Amino acid sequence: MGWRRTLRYFWHRLQRIPGTPSSIAMGFAVGAGIAMTPFYGMHIVTAGVVVWALRGNILASILGSQLANPWTAPPLWFGAYYLGGWMTGVNVADHPPNFIAMFKGLTESVLNLDTQMFAERVWPVFSPMLVGSVPMGLVTGTIAYFALLPVLKAVQERRVARRSRPIPMTEAGI
Repeated sequence: MGWRRTLRYFWHRLQRIPGTPSSIAMGFAVGAGIAMTPFYGMHIVTAGVVVWALRGNILASILGSQLANPWTAPPLWFGAYYLGGWMTGVNVADHPPNFIAMFKGLTESVLNLDTQMFAERVWPVFSPMLVGSVPMGLVTGTIAYFALLPVLKAVQERRVARRSRPIPMTEAGI
């Protein structure tokens, strides 16, 4: 029941966002695409900046960026890592990723401005993830946009039709 309720909540939030169907769909698609990247902790900010530059809906991009959450992040990490390894020709099958050590090393190397630590502990795992996340993000964003656009158009047309119809006297309390 938890997943259904969460999906229903996101759907209701998405329906109530002000804007055109194309700007909302674009915002959600950009957020969903950015959610595939390994820049965890920066998805909302990155999606907001990109969709602002594209003149899309920032609130929808925030919702879309929530596709990467504690439940979905590990499959996304593995998918991006192995796809990126395949795309670059690096044999990652012999080197299973240690994401915990990679993210810990990323934090430490950035805070200490230690490029050697970054190169040794982070880059071997981060680079295939980065390469693999690009096609994952493009495919996810494209699917999200074209799946969501006609649905949002229909929802907004139904809302306009419902608001413009006359209220019968019995419903109006007269």
